[in-house]
Amino acid sequence: MLIGVKDKIEDVKIKNDEITLKLDQLEEALSMLSKAGQSKDKQLKENKKLNDDWGHVKKLAKDMEKEIKSSVVKETEINTKQIQALEDSLKSFSSNLKKREFYQYKTGREVAMQKLEGVYTEIREFEKQIEDKGYNAQKFGQPHLIENCNKHVEAISGECAGMKILWDQIYKLETLFASWLANSWTNTRPYDMEDEAKKHMKNLKDMKVDKKSAAYLGINDEIKKWLIFLPLIADLRDESMRLRHWNAIRKKVGVDFDDPEKLSLKDVYNLNLNKFQEDIEEIADQAKQEAKMEKTLKKLSETWSGIKFQFTPMKDSDLSTIKLSEEDFELLEENQMQVQSMCASRYLATFEEEVTTW
Repeated sequence: MLIGVKDKIEDVKIKNDEITLKLDQLEEALSMLSKAGQSKDKQLKENKKLNDDWGHVKKLAKDMEKEIKSSVVKETEINTKQIQALEDSLKSFSSNLKKREFYQYKTGREVAMQKLEGVYTEIREFEKQIEDKGYNAQKFGQPHLIENCNKHVEAISGECAGMKILWDQIYKLETLFASWLANSWTNTRPYDMEDEAKKHMKNLKDMKVDKKSAAYLGINDEIKKWLIFLPLIADLRDESMRLRHWNAIRKKVGVDFDDPEKLSLKDVYNLNLNKFQEDIEEIADQAKQEAKMEKTLKKLSETWSGIKFQFTPMKDSDLSTIKLSEEDFELLEENQMQVQSMCASRYLATFEEEVTTW
């Protein structure tokens, strides 16, 4: 009611110049017609009445403005307090937002999205109040009072939009990881998968979300696990791995798993190799180094089985001197270095007898 009266008063002020100009133009036109003897007394009287009526309206508006002044002040104070209360509610809402379930990784995407939709419903309620209080503030000449409320709602909406994007990304990654785990581990492409995981990690870091939230940290940790796991898979897929190495891994992880060739990637992932990263890398390195030894020893055997010594009879004696060709002698020196290198290896134990024989 009060705002309606105030609006009418404002209308009078706004339209005053326009109506006054039109009345002046009408009066001037009638004056010209009167001088030409073409106007009627009735028209002149009607014009005078219009001017009198407009003057009365302006006086009525001015008097009414004075009359409602105290009421306007009172309502302005009430609206100001209501806006302040609304702003306080928004501050409290914002500060408690991070306690909501959709910030927790364990919540899961489906429930998180439901909870986010609930927040959007609450936001719409706040927006209705802002629209109402903002309208009153505008009418009472204090539109700036509602600005902070709008900023709070904008920030809350932005935060929720970011969390929605994060949960969409989490769903995408969890779906991807599930598809990886369904494959046979011997048919995986660990290097390609690692590159893909790194890209997703970069995308995650570039997202404008709360990077301290449990939801963000949760999926971040999952990617990190894969970035540790995949290089280990690449190591274990190496052709140098033998039964003794797999037995060493079984002992280290405390699980007597089946033949590696029959395992799915999920089976290997569930061994929690991440917890034994250094040990697994050590075993894989041992396998590679032992494979090199095995190859070297085989080559030595093949090479020296075909080497022929040169016998030169000694003068005035039944004895002969034995020597190697220059080429074979150079090969001997090279092979001696290889044997010495194997003797110094920390992984000598498996082939120690054969190496020391050489």
